[in-house]
Amino acid sequence: MIKTTILGSGSSGNAVTVALGDSVILVDAGFSGIELERRLATAGVDVADIAAMLISHEHNDHIQGARVFSKRFGHIKVFANALTTERMRMMGKAPENLCIFANGRPFEIGPFTIEAFSVCHDAVDPVGFVIQCGEHKIGIATDLGYPGKMVPLKLYDCSLLILESNHDPEMLRQSSRPAYLQHRIRGRRGHLSNQSAAAMLPDVVGPITKYLVMAHLSDDCNCPHLVETTMVNKLNEIERHDVNVIIAQQHTVGETITL
Repeated sequence: MIKTTILGSGSSGNAVTVALGDSVILVDAGFSGIELERRLATAGVDVADIAAMLISHEHNDHIQGARVFSKRFGHIKVFANALTTERMRMMGKAPENLCIFANGRPFEIGPFTIEAFSVCHDAVDPVGFVIQCGEHKIGIATDLGYPGKMVPLKLYDCSLLILESNHDPEMLRQSSRPAYLQHRIRGRRGHLSNQSAAAMLPDVVGPITKYLVMAHLSDDCNCPHLVETTMVNKLNEIERHDVNVIIAQQHTVGETITL
């Protein structure tokens, strides 16, 4: 059984664990080392079982604890692409035991096969991930402003899909955020709105898709009920009443999803 847990998702920190038995992958480390340990303990994940950490991009809400955490637990290998690695080194936040992957070229960690794919976001070379194990595929894309053609192709027919649903356009427009920031969020290298995420569903929900986790919700420009309603309505339109919609939380460790 593959067990996936959202340790937290949002602008204050992002981290996900994917586990098969005692083989665990940590996707991003956007919390402090101490907070990561606390959330892992809450999720029932033994740090000793974490074989690797995947880094999607260099923004602080995805790498805050990466260097300290990997240094504290030296057995954890950290994987990032070359440009992200270079940028983290320039920022002084690069873990010591970095392994470099190439976007679009699958690699293996224990029982998992991982492929990173490029996404549109305002980082140097941001990626989403597809993690394959046996018949199950888990897709993760939590920071992207525009899906293009590649993202739906890579995310199609995942058993579990973790997808960004960052903001409601009207709530963003009425917020106190300055114009330049609103423009960044709405842009092609920003974040997916609820409507943009919902529009992707016909292209990514396949025959084996069972769980849809909506992630990276804005605290002040979105609300969980609105996200859930938007996604359920779209799933009803495409007659996929069997897909479970889950809303990832920023401040609470999510329930473990078992495949």
